[in-house]
Amino acid sequence: MTVGTVLVIVGLAVPASPATAGTSLYGGGSSFAAPAINSWVGQVADPPYDLSIDYATSNSGQGRYEFTNKTVDYAVTDTGYVNSSVGQTPPSFPYAFIPITAAGVAFMYNIPGLTQTLQLTSYTACLLLTGQITNWDDPALKENGANAGVTMPDLPVVPVTESDPAGTNYVLEEWCIDEQPSVWAQYIKNESGTSPPSGVAITTTPGSNWEAPGNGYDEQETSAVASNVANTAGSIGPVQEQYAIDSGFTKTPDKSVAEVQNASGDFTSPSPLDVASALAYATQQSNGTHVLNFNGLGPHVYNPSTYSYLLTPTTGSSSAKGLVLSEFVNYVLTLGQQSAPAIDYASLGLSLERYGIDTVLADVPGAVDPTSAEDQGYSCGDFTPAEVQAGATAPTCGVTNGNAPPPPPGAPTQATTNGNTSSKATASVAAIKSGASSSGGVDPSVSLTGGTGSMAFTGGDPFPWFVAGALLAVVGWLGRRRLAGAKLADDSP
Repeated sequence: MTVGTVLVIVGLAVPASPATAGTSLYGGGSSFAAPAINSWVGQVADPPYDLSIDYATSNSGQGRYEFTNKTVDYAVTDTGYVNSSVGQTPPSFPYAFIPITAAGVAFMYNIPGLTQTLQLTSYTACLLLTGQITNWDDPALKENGANAGVTMPDLPVVPVTESDPAGTNYVLEEWCIDEQPSVWAQYIKNESGTSPPSGVAITTTPGSNWEAPGNGYDEQETSAVASNVANTAGSIGPVQEQYAIDSGFTKTPDKSVAEVQNASGDFTSPSPLDVASALAYATQQSNGTHVLNFNGLGPHVYNPSTYSYLLTPTTGSSSAKGLVLSEFVNYVLTLGQQSAPAIDYASLGLSLERYGIDTVLADVPGAVDPTSAEDQGYSCGDFTPAEVQAGATAPTCGVTNGNAPPPPPGAPTQATTNGNTSSKATASVAAIKSGASSSGGVDPSVSLTGGTGSMAFTGGDPFPWFVAGALLAVVGWLGRRRLAGAKLADDSP
């Protein structure tokens, strides 16, 4: 037997992630967050993570419904438990919301002949999606400096919306009710004589079901909205921007996503920078979800922007599944956030990344600390409203919104909660402010222009130690054979 043969056998005998082998997680929910979730699920399926995680894209309401009824291990939703045709009843077991993505609701449009990117205000966007602007040459589309110097075509408007309980709908309803109450009141009046297919009436209270006006189409899932818009001249529909890009849009002004006027009067796009700037004004609630503020000032603010959340069981849940979920969350909220801007999601920022990881460590049985590489993958900080108003394009290291969250795990001080051993770095806040991470490296600043984070090992990898041990054993065995042979030669007559 050769050394090479021994190494092959050792390599086959030792799984890359023995602690999670045989444990799978199944989840589903938000189609708005799906491009990011599916990307991360694919990344952690490969070595060195080797995690078995599935995600079925549907909508936020369906995700919440299945989570409550324990037919999934986790769910992803763009809202809390809100007014919805399904998914409005919270579970009876302990659970937590973990912020996991941030993105803008993009208005994907198909307007043949348009020579400049479409510009909308909250007024015209809400009018278009509720069927109150029916032709693209409507004078309202030229108000407030929008579409200056552009000839808008004489073409019918075709709004494409989701009738399923989508979180996108809830955010749009919040936005229109907050920004354009008279437009929304007229929409309620227009729909009052109809029987909503979802069974949820349109009211002044936001809900997650949207009823298409008479000139529009109802679809299920964000991908179906994008497909309809891509194939229908004169159409417009709300999506996450990556869906538009995947459809070949954003390359020419006649097929793209609209710029939307913000509270400062600037027309902005749903870019990672502009989304992160808008969400600097959001207020986190005690359960982890957020109250959105659509009136933040700043040249890079884009609204409507929102978060999506991972729903996970906490106290009393499976330790084996908790281990897999925590390894997934550790990756997503550190190295995964570095790759988020490449698919048009904003990085969450330091506060929410640490909030999510610390919540899982404290409340989910079986949870483990991030690796040292993941500790160095945290964002540098958060945008503050003052920075956003000044037009900053990157946050200041060490600055967090509101109260500083607990320091990231990974340093010597040990504290045990819920059966988990959590390492809390007592000096990490000062280290981050000085530009150093708790693991001794340099804490990188938030990437807002795209890029892909490198993969990191999840926990200590035993393979090198097995290889070293095997080599030593083989060398010792060969040495003994040679010594024994030499002795036999000396003793032979």
